[in-house]
Formats: sequence, structure tokens, C-alpha cells
Amino acid sequence: MEAEKVHSRLIVAARGLLGWSQPVLAGASGISISTIKRLEADKSATQANRRAVIAALEAAGVIFVDENGEGAGVRLKKKPLAVAEITEKIEALDQTIATLNIEGEPSPEIGMNRLKKALVQNERTKLKNSRRKIKTGGPK
Repeated sequence: MEAEKVHSRLIVAARGLLGWSQPVLAGASGISISTIKRLEADKSATQANRRAVIAALEAAGVIFVDENGEGAGVRLKKKPLAVAEITEKIEALDQTIATLNIEGEPSPEIGMNRLKKALVQNERTKLKNSRRKIKTGGPK
């Protein structure tokens, strides 16, 4: 989103999402607290200062959402999972796979369990691939 389109209320909302105070935002953006206060109060602020604040917020994980008929907004980027978290999820999926009954006479329940197992195995494979990328530092 262009700096000119980012309203002061979006900057306040973004700071709130991060749990940042005005002094923290000032430090992260390299501008004074008084400039942050003016910017958030929709008073005069240079485009350079506005861009510096927006860049600091985006670097911290804020996404500014353009006007789409519903109004502009802010949200946080999804944090990537760490290797330990991915491993925990894989182990939980392994337990789910182990509990699914796919043996016996064909029935709707057995069929659904086979489908669930395939979906869980697919999710497990995606997680394993993500974990490998993190460990090796890139796609393989």
C-alpha cells in the first residue's frame, strides 16, 4: 500500500497489533516520539517520516490492506513455524493416523477414515517438507 494511502488510524491500529508504544515505534522507525504523535493525530508529517514508520511496522510483520470496498485495514503476517513446532505437529498427525480404523468390511465409515488418513498423510508430508527446508536453508 502506498504511504499516502495509509491513514493515521491504520498506523495506530498497526502499532496496537504489535503491542508497541509510541516510543518503541519511534525507536524502530528512527524518528522522534513527537513526530509519531503528530502522525497518529493526523497532523503534519513529511512523507519521508510516514514511509519510515510504515517500513518499521511492515518489518515487524504488519500488512497494510488496501481499500477493497470493505475499508482499508491492517493485519499481522503469519509467523513461520519453528522446527520443534513442526515436529510436534507431525507427531500429533502420526497419532491421528494410528487411531483411524481403515480395516474391515467396506463401509461408509471405513471409506471416510481412508479419506481422512490420506488427507492427514498429505498434511504430514507438507510439514516434513517445510521442516527439511528450514533445516537445510532452502528447497531441495
